[in-house]
Amino acid sequence: MLNYVLLRTGIKLHYAEKGDPSGEPVIFLHGYVDSWLSFAPMLSEFSSSFRAFALDLRGHGNSDKPEGGYKLEDFVADLEAFMDSVGLERADIVGHSLGSFVAQMFAAQHPDRVRRLFLISSAQSASDNAILRDLKSEVDTLCDPIDKAFVVTFQEPSSPVAQDFMDKIISESMKVPAHVWQKVLGGLLQVDNSAIVDCIKAPTFIAWGCKDTIFTREDQDILIAKIPHALLREYEAGHAIHWEKSKELALDIMEFINR
Repeated sequence: MLNYVLLRTGIKLHYAEKGDPSGEPVIFLHGYVDSWLSFAPMLSEFSSSFRAFALDLRGHGNSDKPEGGYKLEDFVADLEAFMDSVGLERADIVGHSLGSFVAQMFAAQHPDRVRRLFLISSAQSASDNAILRDLKSEVDTLCDPIDKAFVVTFQEPSSPVAQDFMDKIISESMKVPAHVWQKVLGGLLQVDNSAIVDCIKAPTFIAWGCKDTIFTREDQDILIAKIPHALLREYEAGHAIHWEKSKELALDIMEFINR
């Protein structure tokens, strides 16, 4: 079921909802220039006993795309406002890449609202990431409409993924205007959660693909060392584990929730 909600932050947010309305809530936060559809393969594997929400973050998918407001704090404020709007006191939070940084800050600032935390393809900081800095030099040259060839190259997975799904992913990324590509990446390159990750109290599951070319195994080791009650699981996948190993990751997340 697809819905919209007007948040107190002024953003009209688009989201997908699936499962039992009385089930344990799980919120999925996608990565840079993706959308809720990024989690569609995993949602198809999720038990209907959960109440799953997959959001289009501001600037992405079918949510509002304002000219500004793309710092990490803005995404965190939207997440809090979303939970309040749909009546969720607490939830399990699943974040991929950009979404994982949002999830980290939210869990550190609002420990009473996060039952369990799931960080997919993450790190404690993006501000010192050379791959993202190199990407910025390309993204800063983008203009509307976004060149499809650029999007296809950007979204290419490390392992084979069904072409019909990738066509949808590319279509969703092309909904993102150039100013959002640029401002979200600029905001991401300011992210350094090193001072707050050790404030995370929720049991945390960290998923990392050994073919990830953006975040390293060392990044995962730092998270494991700093976040209490954290578990690391490595997958034979790249940065998009939730596409490449969707069933395996969904089962692992459900098992961790049910522990």
